[in-house]
Amino acid sequence: MTRNPSQTLRYAAKALIIENDRLLCLRKQGDIGGYYVLPGGGQDPGELLPDTLRRECLEELGAAVEVGRLRFVQEYVGSNHLFKDVHGRMHFVNLYFECRLLEPVLTHPLSPDAGQVGLEWLDISRLGEAAFFPRVLAGKLGTIAAEGPVYLGDSV
Repeated sequence: MTRNPSQTLRYAAKALIIENDRLLCLRKQGDIGGYYVLPGGGQDPGELLPDTLRRECLEELGAAVEVGRLRFVQEYVGSNHLFKDVHGRMHFVNLYFECRLLEPVLTHPLSPDAGQVGLEWLDISRLGEAAFFPRVLAGKLGTIAAEGPVYLGDSV
């Protein structure tokens, strides 16, 4: 594969907050209708990934989190996927960390993401039925492995 110097590389930290076999998600509304994503976001220059995750969770959930171990690494090369017209120049590297809430989430977060309309706990066993992204995680979260991080490749 040839390099594409016009692509923008972006690292993001994402929170896997699981309680009672349910996953805490952001409920969003956009061009594709309603869908769910995990809390978290882009890393700022000079910021460590756990600090990114703590900042993003405060903004999107209104709650502090304890950041645990790295569970999954996912790449998303926009030009390879359905939304290439929007993400075509983007190359995302998403790092998924186990997290634990240190306080209850707010019903009105401090600085919600664009399109964020709420928070919702989704049953892990039913993630495949929901409009949950990234889809590749839906089948992986039910089996919490003891080994190190799992590389998910260029996936949706």
